Amino acid sequence: MSHCYLVTNYGNGKIVSIDTLGNQEIIIEGIPGCLGIHIIDTTIFITSGHNVHLYGLTSHGFIQTILLNVNNWVDGMTDDGAGHLYIAENAGKVHQVDLSTCTDTIIVEGGLPDNPQDLAYDPDNHRLLLVCWGTNSPVISIDLATYEVSHLVETTSGQYDGIVRDAEGNLYVTSWLNGGRVYRWEPPYASEPAVFSQGHAGPAGLALNEEGELLAVPNFNSNSISYISLVPTGIRHDDETLRIQIRENQLIITTIEPVQLLVHDLKGRMLLKLSLSVGKTMFPLQEVMGKFPGGLYLISAVSSRGSCSVKYFLSSPDRLVE
Repeated sequence: MSHCYLVTNYGNGKIVSIDTLGNQEIIIEGIPGCLGIHIIDTTIFITSGHNVHLYGLTSHGFIQTILLNVNNWVDGMTDDGAGHLYIAENAGKVHQVDLSTCTDTIIVEGGLPDNPQDLAYDPDNHRLLLVCWGTNSPVISIDLATYEVSHLVETTSGQYDGIVRDAEGNLYVTSWLNGGRVYRWEPPYASEPAVFSQGHAGPAGLALNEEGELLAVPNFNSNSISYISLVPTGIRHDDETLRIQIRENQLIITTIEPVQLLVHDLKGRMLLKLSLSVGKTMFPLQEVMGKFPGGLYLISAVSSRGSCSVKYFLSSPDRLVE
């Protein structure tokens, strides 16, 4: 299996695969209260209650269940690329599972904010980054050499549910507050975060697609997935400015000369062509993309002296398969 997103369904215990065209398939069933999902090599790891369930990535067949020493329940996961799986427990603990022996060790117990939710691994500093549910909860750093806990970022929001880190060290964190947001911190994480996206219905654990330059945001309360471009701005030329952005479900093109707005599918077929005048033009994304089937598209602005583009994943239908 490749070029697919795997989504847990807490309510019905099903794991859904969504491909780049938006096609959905139930690949695993019967995991009540499934929350976190993580892939290492050819194995899918799924958290549920006190357990981590292992399934084959290609076969979708059951491999084994690892029972953890849990007081409450486990949620988000990450790994260090060296044979260790790390799991956040809602009761205020972080577990380390040695994948060679499936041995569970509690590496942090106490000293954490209330209700840990999700983890990301920072390979540059060999540490875990943890987000928690509490209001004004800090982003936590856990040194994997000493297991020392410290505050990486103090925050003024909260109800954080998911975290991912990209190759440049940027952090993306979901929050259920303020209408449902995704925040973005840039290293060294000293300033307030940018509101990367908002208007989500219970944004949960994130998936980062660096190859496709997309961020996938599952919306717990609307049973849907939002796909957000990681490259919302275009290129700047020495003698002109031409920019294309996706922001808050709006497509925004800014130019100092007339341009053509083009939409292509993955096969290179041009599906839409519009002529735009000088200045800033804004379209609701639904108006531009609403007639197309689900899938990945390239939206471009082309002038006589250059062009810029963004990738956009259109999810259709919006709701996951039941």
